[in-house]
Amino acid sequence: MKLGSWLIARGRITGVQLKRALLDQSFYGGYLSSSLIKLGYVDEETLGQYLSETFQAPFATAERFSDVSPEVLRMVPRAMAGKHQVVPLAVAGRKLQLAIMNPRDILVLDEIAFLTGLQVEAWVSSENVLLDALEKYYQFPRPVRETIPLADRDEDFDGEDRAQPAPLPSPLPTPSASSTPPREELGLDGRPISAAGDAEIQAVPKAAESAPEPSAPLPRTIEEWRDQETAQESAAVPSPPASGGPGARGPVMEHEPAFRAGRTPATAAKPSLTLVPPPPPASLEELSQRLKNSAGRDEIFEALAAFSGARFVRTALFVVMQEKVIGWGGRGEGFDPGRIRATTIAFSASSIFSYFRMGSEFYFGPVPDLPANRQFYRDLGTEVPERVLLIPIQIKGRLIALLYGDNGTGRREEPDILLFRRLAQKASLALEILILRNKIEMI
Repeated sequence: MKLGSWLIARGRITGVQLKRALLDQSFYGGYLSSSLIKLGYVDEETLGQYLSETFQAPFATAERFSDVSPEVLRMVPRAMAGKHQVVPLAVAGRKLQLAIMNPRDILVLDEIAFLTGLQVEAWVSSENVLLDALEKYYQFPRPVRETIPLADRDEDFDGEDRAQPAPLPSPLPTPSASSTPPREELGLDGRPISAAGDAEIQAVPKAAESAPEPSAPLPRTIEEWRDQETAQESAAVPSPPASGGPGARGPVMEHEPAFRAGRTPATAAKPSLTLVPPPPPASLEELSQRLKNSAGRDEIFEALAAFSGARFVRTALFVVMQEKVIGWGGRGEGFDPGRIRATTIAFSASSIFSYFRMGSEFYFGPVPDLPANRQFYRDLGTEVPERVLLIPIQIKGRLIALLYGDNGTGRREEPDILLFRRLAQKASLALEILILRNKIEMI
């Protein structure tokens, strides 16, 4: 149930209050809960009851953020905390208690678990409290959001109780004769409107008048218009002198201008369009530098997607987490990144992904006609390709992600499987270095 409906059903707010909070949210942004608290309609305790009931997670109150140790804060780097708006609370055994606004964001939880090496226990928090904690512990300036001014504070008013508008002020007194006379209104030319209209014209000397030429009758059809144009152009271009006589000219040179009498002749050659070839795909060495300089898991995955996208019609990356394969992102013909991120397939189901439960090094071949595979491509909103390539990305024997590529239907190019296996090894090493960097900061 949505927050507004939940609050109205329990009598915590009225319909008018909800509409005003929605208006405040649409105008200033943020979460609806922040607008409700800002307007004074809901307190943190009521909001915590809703969030805990909705997400089935413990609610992190403001007191929970009051004293977080520096050792715990160092487990989540500042850049990651600001990017995902999360704050670590404490470590209990092998679990990292993490405050987050959306505990169902599996990709964020998996990324933090991947970097810390700990199991993440999500605590739901309100936007106000979490932004305060990010400002306190990570020095992220909190955005200031104003509030739409309300006409009255009584929320349950009806038409008769509405405040009456203030009476209009009396008309301004008419200026007396002794007062300063009003300035005359000026026109667009900067002169008074009452000035003579021909005064400016007389100041400009007239040019020598010439007898007007009789105007030709207007053409009635497009054919007559074309005939008149042809006649005028023929009169404008002088006839060439007789061959061999004075003023005779030789053949036109290549460097001679092609324009005559202010127009382009029909015989003038038009410049041909030159198509700029697309840049060549990045090499494995260029990718290595990009992986080396990556500061987060998403940057590594984006580098893999760019490299694979230049060699496949469609490519995607899937994260392996808790016996599930979850879409991270992708690109290519017919691939919608939003639908990819919403795609989830169980690892236990017989599909193209189940090969890697037995430790396969790669898979290249047709897509078996299995229910899970058909549902997988329905979720993606694309047709089943003829063949796919799947490359696992592992860290110390643990399957982290799967790189996917296909060329749709009707294309039979063979991918360089050895190249992609080297790519997976480089990606695995880059991810492992990322973990080691984070552990160094935690010590």
